[in-house]
Amino acid sequence: MSRQSEAVEIFIKIRPADIAYFNFTIDAYEGISSVRTMDGKKGLIKILIPIAFVDDVKSLLKEIKKEISFLEFL
Repeated sequence: MSRQSEAVEIFIKIRPADIAYFNFTIDAYEGISSVRTMDGKKGLIKILIPIAFVDDVKSLLKEIKKEISFLEFL
C-alpha cells in the first residue's frame, strides 16, 4: 500500500490569528492527524489524516467551525 493511500491531506485557509487555536485544538486529539503550518502569514495549514481517522477529523473540523471560520480544500 502506498503512503498516499494510507492518509488524506486536507488544506485549510484560516485567519493567521486563529492558527494557534486551530493547532492546539487538533493536537489535543493525539494521534488522529498531523498539522503543518504551510504559510503562517497567509493562514495556510495542511492536515495529514490517517485513513482510519478521516471521519473523526471531519467531525472535529465541523465543531471547530462553530468557534472560528476557515475554508477547507483538497
